[in-house]
Amino acid sequence: MMSERNPQAAYRLLAPLEPQRAGQPDFDYLLGIAALDAGEVARAIFALERVLAVQPGNALARAEIGRAYLAAGEAENARGELAQVRAAAIPAEAAAAVDRLLGAISQLAAEQTTRVRWYVEAGGGHDSNVNSATGSSTVAIPSLGGLVFTLDPASRSAHDIFLQAGAGVNVRVPLAPDLAFSANASTSHTFNQDLERFDTGLVDASAGLSKTVGAHVFSGAAQLAANWIGGSRFREAFGALGQWQYNLSTRAQTSIFVQATRLSYPGNAVRDADRFVVGAGYARALDAGPVMFASIYAGREDERRGGVAHLGHDFAGLRGGLQWQLRAPVQVFGTLSFEERDYGGSEPLFNRARNDRQASLVAGAHFSIAPGWRLTPQLSYTDNSSNVAIYAFRRSVASLMLRREF
Repeated sequence: MMSERNPQAAYRLLAPLEPQRAGQPDFDYLLGIAALDAGEVARAIFALERVLAVQPGNALARAEIGRAYLAAGEAENARGELAQVRAAAIPAEAAAAVDRLLGAISQLAAEQTTRVRWYVEAGGGHDSNVNSATGSSTVAIPSLGGLVFTLDPASRSAHDIFLQAGAGVNVRVPLAPDLAFSANASTSHTFNQDLERFDTGLVDASAGLSKTVGAHVFSGAAQLAANWIGGSRFREAFGALGQWQYNLSTRAQTSIFVQATRLSYPGNAVRDADRFVVGAGYARALDAGPVMFASIYAGREDERRGGVAHLGHDFAGLRGGLQWQLRAPVQVFGTLSFEERDYGGSEPLFNRARNDRQASLVAGAHFSIAPGWRLTPQLSYTDNSSNVAIYAFRRSVASLMLRREF
């Protein structure tokens, strides 16, 4: 079962036999590695400790207990066990594996110190639909007997070349071995060559705490964001996020999250709303190399003004993707997402409640061209279908960004 990479089945088979066979080194070793890979870290440590009590020179068991200590967050115990293994006469392949674990311990130790990371980036590309508008030039208005009107050019899709610049900073401050404060802030601005009235700007920031309890990580943060379009404030958002993450194993984790946000539109208060989201996610690093992730969510955006029920809506969506380190300097990535939105009330002039279905695809690659430097070509495509014609659109964006990380 272990050779077939099914540690859960091996653990279920061995665990009931522990009361009768504990103390037998062969049994305890198999139970230990099965428990560790199945996410039962404490049981793994107990079993491997029994092996080493009988066979202190068992390098395999000592390496595995070092891995178990690392999974349990006991970095110094892990370092001590692995250092003993590394000093012994072991095959080159095993030595490389131990070195990787020691490197992970060094990284974990670094996380126990205050860390500040920041970046700047710049690039550009082509946007087929800068204003995310319909491609139709005319629209029929049902409430006016189906009369056909010509849309203003500002309400129709338009393409342009753009430049983009951004920067961000992340700070992490350990308050205790199992408690940390983190904060981050970022800004991004897009400048169109011809359609300056659709230039966009974004500033967002968050700050919060994370608490680790065994395989559980509980975190919460306050969030703040502001958007500009054409140099004018478009939307402001303030809210909070809470998340529970459970580490199923050293290669898999699941999470549940909730988010509440107050949305305000300066100069257009009729659109002010409160947004609530709940969702769950799963991520796993596969043996073949890629890291795969998926999430599902649902929520509600409630309008704060009366008489505008058509602006509030229920929504639900899902998202999945992968990251794959192909070679040392190249990592490919891709995401696929879908969201459906059902609006309340009848859309003015169109005599129907609006329903949108939006699908998005993003694909690209990160190229590490020098220490701290990353070049990212990316393609994205969005298709928003709607039963109200003026809200249906398609958009594709091709970009090339250069980032410097510090």
